[in-house]
Amino acid sequence: MDQKLLLDLKWKKLKKLAKYFAFVPFLDFVVVTGSMAVGNVKENSDFDLLVSVKEGRMFTARYCINLIFSLLGKRRPDDLEETKSDKLCLNHFVTETTWIIKPINAYSTIIYRNWVPLWGNEEKIEKFLTLNSKYDPNAKIHLEDLRFGGGKKNAAARSLERLLDGTIGDFVEKNVAGAIAKRRLSRYLAKKEGNGRFILNEQELEFHSNPKK
Repeated sequence: MDQKLLLDLKWKKLKKLAKYFAFVPFLDFVVVTGSMAVGNVKENSDFDLLVSVKEGRMFTARYCINLIFSLLGKRRPDDLEETKSDKLCLNHFVTETTWIIKPINAYSTIIYRNWVPLWGNEEKIEKFLTLNSKYDPNAKIHLEDLRFGGGKKNAAARSLERLLDGTIGDFVEKNVAGAIAKRRLSRYLAKKEGNGRFILNEQELEFHSNPKK
């Protein structure tokens, strides 16, 4: 299939999925990275995303995203090539503290010149892009990209934020979502081999194994 046609088809699929981010509490924004950002896709390419969430709600927001897109059958379930086509690859979560992104290699620097805002708060996206503008001097124009779908949360997300924004939310984040995620992710990372960057803490989650050189 023609590369441009394939890229257009994949962007249509991804934009349809983007509307479901409105259901996620404590979500700041979502940025597209990887092959979709640079326009070098294959038929089995997935959708690499960088996700920013509220400080102190990293694991709660992550579990909500995982649940929603797992139910839709659109979350990449593993590292196998045959299961990744048109699935969301949720391998990088940040908070405002970790908005400044450091490239792993030359390929990731190219990605950071081409990332595309997909959904979220425009002011926060602009601040994020400005902080990383050394990779992309024209970062601010990305919000004019027609692929950006805005970032208005729906009533479900706002209700969950009110419910989980205080003491109850602190307990869920620390003793439920955070505790379970750290155990599972620690076991997952213990099995990883080769080059890459793996970060697991309350401010950033990143799982990039064997990146392109």
